[in-house]
Order: sequence, then C-alpha cells, then structure tokens
Amino acid sequence: MSLSRSRAVAVEDQNRPLVTSRILKMEVLAPFASVPRSTLYTIAPFILIALVLSLIRAYTTWNYYRRMRQINGAPGKPGKTIPPPQIPYTLPYLGNALSFLNTQPGAYWQKLFSWHPRSSGACTLLLGGKKTHIVFTPHIVQAIFKNKTMKRDVFEHELFQKVFSLPDEQIANAEAGKHHEHEMNAAYLTKFDRVNELTETFTRVLDRVLSKDAEEIVKMESIGLYDWLRDRMFTASTTALLGEEILKMYPEYCEDFFGFDQEFLGFFFDLPNIMMRDAIARRNRILTKLQKWSKAMHDRSGGSPIDPEGPAWEPLFGSRLNRARQLDYKIRNLNARSAAAFDLGITFGLSSNVIPATNWMLLHIINPKGDPTLYKRVMAEILKAQNPDGSIHTPTLIALPLLQSIWTETLRLYTDVLVTRNLSEDVKLPLDENGKTFIEMKKGDNVFAPSYIGHHDPEAWSGQDNPSEEFWAERFLSPDPADPSREIFSITGVNGKFYPFGGGRTICPGRVFAKQEALGALAMVLLRFEFEFLGFVDKGGKATDDFVKPGSNFPGSGALMPGGDMKVKVSRRQRLN
Repeated sequence: MSLSRSRAVAVEDQNRPLVTSRILKMEVLAPFASVPRSTLYTIAPFILIALVLSLIRAYTTWNYYRRMRQINGAPGKPGKTIPPPQIPYTLPYLGNALSFLNTQPGAYWQKLFSWHPRSSGACTLLLGGKKTHIVFTPHIVQAIFKNKTMKRDVFEHELFQKVFSLPDEQIANAEAGKHHEHEMNAAYLTKFDRVNELTETFTRVLDRVLSKDAEEIVKMESIGLYDWLRDRMFTASTTALLGEEILKMYPEYCEDFFGFDQEFLGFFFDLPNIMMRDAIARRNRILTKLQKWSKAMHDRSGGSPIDPEGPAWEPLFGSRLNRARQLDYKIRNLNARSAAAFDLGITFGLSSNVIPATNWMLLHIINPKGDPTLYKRVMAEILKAQNPDGSIHTPTLIALPLLQSIWTETLRLYTDVLVTRNLSEDVKLPLDENGKTFIEMKKGDNVFAPSYIGHHDPEAWSGQDNPSEEFWAERFLSPDPADPSREIFSITGVNGKFYPFGGGRTICPGRVFAKQEALGALAMVLLRFEFEFLGFVDKGGKATDDFVKPGSNFPGSGALMPGGDMKVKVSRRQRLN
C-alpha cells in the first residue's frame, strides 16, 4: 500500500467514531426532525422532569440497598449504629406520601413488607418534606414509649396549622396554655367518679333515644345496623359532652363529623388543595356552625358557662369537661374560630374511635356466619350486670371477661393509630433485643409507630387456627390459675404489640370513658332489641355474601369505619332475667 493510501486509511479510521456518532445522532433525532420547534420547546420541560424523577428514583433505590447491606452485614463491634433504610421514592418533597396515604386499610404496609423485611426493625419515609422513621418491632416501640426526650410538640403545632388552619398568633396562645389541657383531662377524664358521671349522662341520653326508636324503628322492614347505631351513639355522646342544644342548632353535625374524620389526615400530609376541595369545604362548614352554637350558648349563659364544679351536666354547655374547656379558651385568648376548632377536636377524641368500635362488636356478635354460640354467651354475661330495675351496673359490666376480650379484639383488628413523636435531639434505639446494634435518628426527624403493623403481625397473633386477620372473640381469654374451669381476661405479653390508645406520657386520657361508653351502649342495645339478619351490603348498598369489611380510611385514622353494613329487621325484646 502506498504511503498516501495508508494516510487516507488512517484519517478514515480516525474520523470513523465522529462519523458514527453523527449518524447515530441523526438516527436518534430523526423522529423529531418533522416536529415543529414550538412543540419541542413545549415537551422539553416534561422530558427534563422525567429525567430528574428517574435520577431521584435511581439514587434513593441505590441508597436503600446500601443501608440494607449495612444492616444485614457482619455485626461488627457491639454498639454499632446504623441509620434506618430510606424507602425509595420518586417525587421530591412528597416522597412516599401519596403511596403511604393509600385509603385501603393496611395496604401500604402489606405492599411494603412484601419486599422490605420486618427484621430490619425500622425504615424511613419522606412524607411531605419531612423525614419520618417507621418503627415496628415490640422492643423498639416500647423504647419509644419510655423515652422522655421525644415529644409531640411539632405534631400538635402542625395539627393546629394544617388541619385546623389556625394563624400563628392563635397557635402560640394555644401552646402557651397547654398545661391547662393536661389539668382538665386529669380532673374530668381520668378520675373514675367524674368518668362515671359522664357515662351516666351518656347512658341516660342513649336510653331516651333508644326508647323513641322502640316505638318507631320496629315498624321498618329493614335498617342498616351501622348507620343506625352510629347516629344514636353520636347523639348521646355529643349531648353528654356538649349539651342538648348543639344538635338542635346543627343536626347535620354527625354526617359532617364522620366525613371530616376520614379526610383530616390529607391536610396533615399536605395533599394538594385540588384533592382536598370537599374536605376544605366541610371543615369550614363545621367550624362556622360550631362558632354560631358557641356564641348562642354564651349569650344564653350570660357570657360565661356554669362553674365546672357545679352540676355534673347542664343543657347549654353540657359536661364539666366542656364547661372547663370553654373557660380555658378565654384564659388562653383563643378567638371564636380557634375555640370551634378545639370543640371539634374534643368531639373527635370522644367519638371517632369508640363509635365505630362499638359497631364492629355488635356486627360480630349477631353475625349469623360467625361463631353460632357467641351471641348467647354474650347475652348471658350481660345479664350478670343488669340491675333489678333493668339498668346496667357499669363496674360489673366492664369487668366481664368475654366482653373485655371482644372489646380488646375489636381494638386490635379495627384500630389504626400512628403513635407520633418528634426528635428534639439525636436518638439511638436498640435494633435487636441484645442491644448490639442500634438505629440512629437525627434531631428534627419524626418517628411513627403504626399500631396496624403490630396489631396484624402474624407471628404475634396467629394461633389455635385463628389467623391474625380474623376476628376471634376469645383471643384474650385464658384459664384462671385458681380455677382452670373458669376463663379470665388477660393481656399479658402484648407490650409493644398492642397499643390502640397510644402509649407513654401521651396515652389517650379518654380510654376509660371509651370502654364504659362502648360496652354500655352494646349492652343497652342487646337488652332492648332483637335483630333478624337480612343480609350484608357493600359500601354502595349492593347485596353481598361477605361480612362487612373496613372502608376507605387513611393510615392513622383511628378506628376503621365499616365499608358496608348489615341489613336487619328490628323488634323489641321482652325483659330478660
């Protein structure tokens, strides 16, 4: 080959990558050649966004598996500290929020644990721009309850700000008088004599409501059991707490309240306003109505409620607890809208969980496709608590073993709460029971302990052919050591696995009243009425062969609302002895 030919070949070889690159570039861009430049300018931002989101997903996925290798690797030195693995996400700021807020109960956790091992003990989610650690093994949950540096201040602040939309000045006033809240709860919600007063008022009102139903409801061919009892219990609970005028002025409060109950977490996790339009309208309507009620009651009371240490209950403001709260609003310099938000909050605390839970108990007890012996055994127990005049002796009722087991099993199966803490300093928690490995969480982060995970753990609850996902009335009964022929109620060994009312210093102060209210309502209904089963219906009212399932509920909503109902024919029961 001549020298000139050799040089030509060399130049050709040298230019081949450039030529090839140009050809490939032309081939890639060819489909866009005929696209108008204005269109390219339009779609370019979307292409860029898709690229950025892909990179975020790739990075968070890589980071997750890096953390998991650290957890699963060699133990190393005792006291090794590891951050919890961050669950991959795609959207900045929102992070895992949209998938986390799946309204099918337990769906997010079921999907998560289909690939993320429970043995990790914890994981981290990005929820609304906030790093949130999820803990789900009993010893870590117990460590959360015992920790004295973790608080709920940030959550309560965000509750005021996001859920109730209070201005900063009002939030500061509310937070400055927070100790008053604890004092009122201690005085009127945890002392047995004051709780018994509240229960007595509740049962008196419910008895009046059911007496009216005894004349009217027996004429109907069928009713939806949940819808019927929900409204009656809400009437009795709200009247006992807030007085008898509130539902006269705002008869739609029950319907609006339970709508808000299913929506409020969307505010907390910063769902876009376009997704929350109905919730925003409902919240504004509730607060406006409660403001009008409060103003009218203050006007009729001469400007101030009757002294909380006076009568146990009075018609305008109701209970001692509510009258103390109304006085406290003035001490804290809360305006009318903020006071209405607090009135909605206390209604939420005393109604949102106990009413659905009572309904679940009743549905299971009279379910013809369940345990055929349960109904008779429950009635036999309730009769032990019936006074000669037909009324209920509450202390006897709430101590009955089978009823206590049914109540506890209902809370286990149908309660979904998020125990929330925010970190004021860096915290290390034991990943294993031996304390050889720790997970580290940083100051400013959030911590959630979801009850749904512990309450539905197959290893903790499955036994005697009764899976964790099925209702078993006797789950919390065991033989009496003193008399093996008898059964007693026991919750031994459930620490860190069962916490429907939260735990630690922030455990729900209304839990004593909730139990009395639920079991009292259940006993009153069963002693007064008989129910002929007609069939189940789904959420849309369509007949189904399946027992009622939980409806749509955000994670952490509390007691799960039924997503359907049981149709029954009601008749009056003859007096039982």
